[in-house]
Amino acid sequence: MYPEGAYAGGGGEEVVGLGAEAARLARVMGDRHFHADLELLEGSSSAFVLAALGELLETGYAFDRSGRSLRLRARGMSETPQDLATVTRGLFVVVSRGEDSSDDGDPEEDRVVEEVSRVPEASSIQEVVREPGLVLSDPPEHLTIPLSHLGSMVGAILAKRGVGKTYLGMVLVEEIMGVDPPVPVVVFDPTGVWWGLCATETGAPSSYEVLLLGGPRGHLPLTPLDGSKIAEVVATEKSARVVVDLSQMAPAEQHGVVADFCERLISLPHFAIHVVFDEADEFAPQRFGAGAVNQRRALGFVERLVMRGRSRGIGVTLISLRPAVISKNVLSQVDALYLLRMAEPADVEAVRSRLEKFESGISPEMCAQCIGNLPVLARGTSYFLRGGDEVMFRRFRVRRKRTFDASGTPEVGKVLEATLGRPNAAVLQAARKIFAGRVAK
Repeated sequence: MYPEGAYAGGGGEEVVGLGAEAARLARVMGDRHFHADLELLEGSSSAFVLAALGELLETGYAFDRSGRSLRLRARGMSETPQDLATVTRGLFVVVSRGEDSSDDGDPEEDRVVEEVSRVPEASSIQEVVREPGLVLSDPPEHLTIPLSHLGSMVGAILAKRGVGKTYLGMVLVEEIMGVDPPVPVVVFDPTGVWWGLCATETGAPSSYEVLLLGGPRGHLPLTPLDGSKIAEVVATEKSARVVVDLSQMAPAEQHGVVADFCERLISLPHFAIHVVFDEADEFAPQRFGAGAVNQRRALGFVERLVMRGRSRGIGVTLISLRPAVISKNVLSQVDALYLLRMAEPADVEAVRSRLEKFESGISPEMCAQCIGNLPVLARGTSYFLRGGDEVMFRRFRVRRKRTFDASGTPEVGKVLEATLGRPNAAVLQAARKIFAGRVAK
């Protein structure tokens, strides 16, 4: 083992005890500098470079990462060995221009992104298997979010109207509902379209066992005083999948439900949960109208949920067509951005401002590419950016939904109605007791 903090293999020294490719990398990276991923290839294949990096990790080395660059160092005596899949996630990506465009109506040439998913069958890297995750793209390798990000990730889906922001949000929730063991998820829906999660794309009942509260199709009715009770339901039944249809309430009543839910959830014992706010600018606005008492309460508690939730296992996704009018305090806490087509200058500027203050790892070149393409992205195409220790920067096409598309524009021959699936029996029973004022034991 090398001394803690030392850098080995520099100055052109011969590095013994390593295979040829690993020794080459140790010599190249022994200068204590960061090296870009494509620089490390140097004519070699991505698969062999990955194998060599795995060998270095097994023989006492570790890596520091900045964006798409790695720096080699000796692993500290008390440091846990790093996982190769985590260290190299998103690296060694080949971007090429295809002759056939898969983005209908996109003025740009199609970009085909191929991420290395297979490595040689060598003992030094047998542990490198693609981590299960939330598959949001088609093909899956363009964007699969690791499950480890789910509990504390604060994301925002931002786009102009009609380009697929709610659709992407539903795909994300479909993935969360498929996690095992279950993670409770609650969606606040002012638009009245999320009931589609209760049915399949053909209109048959869904197997997701979603509890729909409120709205014209609700399994249970909802009053403006039930916000805190929704929090108690998910705290009682940790497998709950709940859609809160607020579409038949006045705006002030919607704000009150969200404020009461967040206030109660924060006060409960910690447990992992993901909360989705569609039309998030309603509940966390930058400015208020006159007399917006409940909206001010909603903003205050949404801010607390976002800012304190990370340590409590609470993930949050905000969906909005107007990033310029979302509270800057809330938007500043976002660590993952999904950006679809956006043309309004004020909204593009709000995104640019957020990216300039994003966590480390998102380079100026990435920001410039993303901002420059936002006005011309094809419908259903998105950028994903995550900063910090595990940087991700992807352009992807959103995969097709498995559930009913209640948010889609009516078309000739398209199914307009669906048969809703039944909610989980235990969740429904708990909700009935709690809504009746008898907290389930």
